[in-house]
Amino acid sequence: MKSSIHKSIKLGQIIGKYLTNSESVKENEILSDWINENSTNRDLLNSISSNKKLIQEYEIMNAFNKKQALERFRDKVLLKAKIKALKRWRVAALVLVLVGVGGLIYSLSNNLTRTENMSTLYTSINTGNGQRSRVMLPDSSIVWLNSGTTLSYPVNFSEDNRKIILEGQAFFQVTHKNKSPFSVQADGLVIRVLGTKFDVSAYPGDNEIAVVLKNGKVELTHKEFEGFNYIMQPGEKALYNVTDNTMNVGLIDTDVYLSWIDGKLIFRNEPISNVIEKLEKWYDIDVTVSDSEVYNSIFSGTIKNESYEEIFRLIGIACNLNYKMKHNYEKEEKPEIILSKK
Repeated sequence: MKSSIHKSIKLGQIIGKYLTNSESVKENEILSDWINENSTNRDLLNSISSNKKLIQEYEIMNAFNKKQALERFRDKVLLKAKIKALKRWRVAALVLVLVGVGGLIYSLSNNLTRTENMSTLYTSINTGNGQRSRVMLPDSSIVWLNSGTTLSYPVNFSEDNRKIILEGQAFFQVTHKNKSPFSVQADGLVIRVLGTKFDVSAYPGDNEIAVVLKNGKVELTHKEFEGFNYIMQPGEKALYNVTDNTMNVGLIDTDVYLSWIDGKLIFRNEPISNVIEKLEKWYDIDVTVSDSEVYNSIFSGTIKNESYEEIFRLIGIACNLNYKMKHNYEKEEKPEIILSKK
């Protein structure tokens, strides 16, 4: 019994590191073996990874007053009696021990759902605006989900059925499997790979789907157009127009484009319309442009830990814009920023 608990604590520590992208290669292998034991372990890890409040509690407990944070965590995750016996252990261990003892896989996150579609059962993982998460798939591939993203895969996801459906933006680090292609479908566009790192941005309502290849090789096809085919090379960005079925390909700085994975947004001479669109998802805010001349602005800058108030002060100075903020605390609505030209 004692060794079993200690094993759970060790695993909990690894999960805690996984949440903050700080696990070692060996710890990642241990975690992969654990999730491959059964689908329950995988669902548990994904529910933890996609639960913003739980991750925030972990970060608070790991960085500040452990005792006070533990009290807040106890009230939110149940099993109060169990926690008293676990106070002396590291906070990261609680993540696994608490949910493992209580079997609270689905109570941790209301983002994990299963839906019936065309006689196939899917597992879906969602991140709302203002949220980002990292999940591990059954084949040990790792996916980073940007704000406002839904990722779905069949519950019988296997070496013969590595198919993903994406709405939003995600970066994929695909585990290589010989003779087992990995595919991502985004509004008709299909990205096929064997093992590589690439990003797909396909938000509902967008007229274009963007695919960026960091390394490896991917093939772009379309489920409805048999003659549509292109093999991408590292460093390329492919922009597929959903309306007229055309595609433009060019070279980009992948480190800048993929900076969101590390919790940063880097803008290099970016049209303000693109900046606004990304910031609305990043901070879960609404931006209103009251003066069409605002759209003539170009912005460059790097965003990491700044608040949206700080960012729009910077944009106001850099782009010569007026900004007005409505925090809407009393209405319980999204904050609103109104932009106009000075």
